Amino acid sequence: MDVVQSASTEILIAEESFKQMSSVLLHSLVEEPTKRHAVPHHLLESKIYSDLQRSKVIQAEPAVLHYGGYEVGKHHQQTLKLRNISGDVVNPHIIPPQTRYFQIKYNKTHRLVPGLAYVVTVDFCPDEWRYYYDCIRIHCQGEDTSIVPVHAYPVVNVVEFPSFINLSDVSVGK
Repeated sequence: MDVVQSASTEILIAEESFKQMSSVLLHSLVEEPTKRHAVPHHLLESKIYSDLQRSKVIQAEPAVLHYGGYEVGKHHQQTLKLRNISGDVVNPHIIPPQTRYFQIKYNKTHRLVPGLAYVVTVDFCPDEWRYYYDCIRIHCQGEDTSIVPVHAYPVVNVVEFPSFINLSDVSVGK
């Protein structure tokens, strides 16, 4: 019986040394990936976006997007129209919001003819009750830029107020 036990322990020791040696070999053969630096966004870093609602080329309808009375964990959508108000055909760059709470979707298959508009769907999905802010930036040829702010408020979204409120007579102190 002593022989059988010693053979099994030798096999276990051999397996453990093989595992240690294989992990050492793998680490020496495989190079650890280096962390990549974020690629700079030329239009975000070199341009100033300050025009609200309209620039010389593009008009945003609505000028500011508001999400009032949102529900946590649900998706909320609004549409934004970016209309070409110039006399020339343009090819605007639509820079999406930088936070993960706002996402945009649009179909840009051609250049924008005067009078026509891109329809941009803006999705909002909050994960907690707080104020959210971001913006959509639009860049056209040259220095023509505009910005569409996007706000989300954790408030009750009730806009209906009664036209008449009746406060009955009450004696003083009651």
